[in-house]
Amino acid sequence: MSEEKVKKHATRAIWIACILILLGIFAIPQMYRNYHSAPYCNSSGSQITLENKDTHKLNKYQKKQFVKMARLAIDKEDGPFDWNNYQSVSINVYKMKKPSEYGLIYKVKPTIRSGQHTITNSIIVKLADRNLKTYHKFSIKGYSSDFSNFMD
Repeated sequence: MSEEKVKKHATRAIWIACILILLGIFAIPQMYRNYHSAPYCNSSGSQITLENKDTHKLNKYQKKQFVKMARLAIDKEDGPFDWNNYQSVSINVYKMKKPSEYGLIYKVKPTIRSGQHTITNSIIVKLADRNLKTYHKFSIKGYSSDFSNFMD
């Protein structure tokens, strides 16, 4: 190979490396933010199903944070509860029509009871922040739970 071709290939390799570094600098933080954010947080006008038995649009982290949020809301309204005594059955998550509002249907089953009694909790929450790391920053807009009847 001639010296000119070697220089041309080296220059091309340097440009490609620079472009990849720039993409990494801008793309990786955005992917990280999307992974830890509530989906469709600022959209409004239509209800979107994010998680149920047929639809799975949430990643594992988002699903875990919505479970934490549901448990915290139940603790605020009916609790506190020792969640080690309950087994999660399912969580359904819906993006509601208003911005930052989510509907959660969280079903649990007590581990200490021999029957297959499932406790259903329906909660509408309004997030204070799109970031799900701050899952505890929300307000409860609607709440209905079988815990009220279950404890009687």
